[in-house]
Amino acid sequence: MNRVTDDQAAHVLGRWIGATGPKRLGHGMEGVVYEVDDSRVAKIWHSGSVEALHRTSAFYAALDAGPVTLAVPRIEEVHTVDQRVVTIERRLAGTTLSEAVAAGRVRTGDAHAAMVDVLADLASGGPLPAGRALSVLDEQAPLFGDGEDFPAALARLAARRLDRFRPVLGAAVDGVEEKAAALAGRLREVDSGRRAVIHGDLIPANVLVDDAGDPSAVLDWGFLSTEGDPAFDAAVTAAIFDMYGDNALETELALYDRIAERLGHDRVAMLVYRAAYSLITANAYDAQGRDGHFAWCAAALNRADVTRALLG
Repeated sequence: MNRVTDDQAAHVLGRWIGATGPKRLGHGMEGVVYEVDDSRVAKIWHSGSVEALHRTSAFYAALDAGPVTLAVPRIEEVHTVDQRVVTIERRLAGTTLSEAVAAGRVRTGDAHAAMVDVLADLASGGPLPAGRALSVLDEQAPLFGDGEDFPAALARLAARRLDRFRPVLGAAVDGVEEKAAALAGRLREVDSGRRAVIHGDLIPANVLVDDAGDPSAVLDWGFLSTEGDPAFDAAVTAAIFDMYGDNALETELALYDRIAERLGHDRVAMLVYRAAYSLITANAYDAQGRDGHFAWCAAALNRADVTRALLG
């Protein structure tokens, strides 16, 4: 479905905001968020179904009731308006970490530390079976099959993405067939056996901080959220903290070091998960691979360190 404009949002959200012009609070991978009042927001989803959003609602409730200390969204209502799915959600307090860094309130090094703090908090919560019921990307069925474990579910997802986008990936990634074949086995070999909730899109814009610059909430779940090895979330977070900056690779590698020291995740395991994320999401935004995200993913799959992690 096409991205919603503010004029369209005014019509879709009329029953909640009346004639007031919609105040956009933010946008992410999953949808656009508008103010309803001091305690609620409305999210107009780019895609998805009422059924899927009810699963997401149950996931949020389970996450909120668990030992994770950071605040998370809570869905209060799910509606369909003009063929668009709308959720009314609890409003969370704070400023995004990206805004705090841009305003000079939080230094870059402190932002790196804050993201590792978030990873530590999510990993500390332990298994969250409700996460296994979620679908990812543009898929409709839950990521996990019956009785399936995380390495198998992730490997099957990677295989589906390669089957779907093989010509485009094959033209951009050296030895993609060999790398994809190796990935399934490597995912099982590097699996830590730990289980926790995975956000899957943990960028500074999806973390709220308080006045002191400390993380207070995590937003915009759903793109690749599930339950799995917390090292996967750590690898993805390091990679996407600064995807397109001049020092993007240096930032990624420095975050791997920080994560390994703080959380104990194995560096090679994180590179294997980096490869999995790149193969899985390469065509998330353009089936023909004409966008920056595809180029970024293909470049990672062609990197020497990622190739060594896969092939030895």
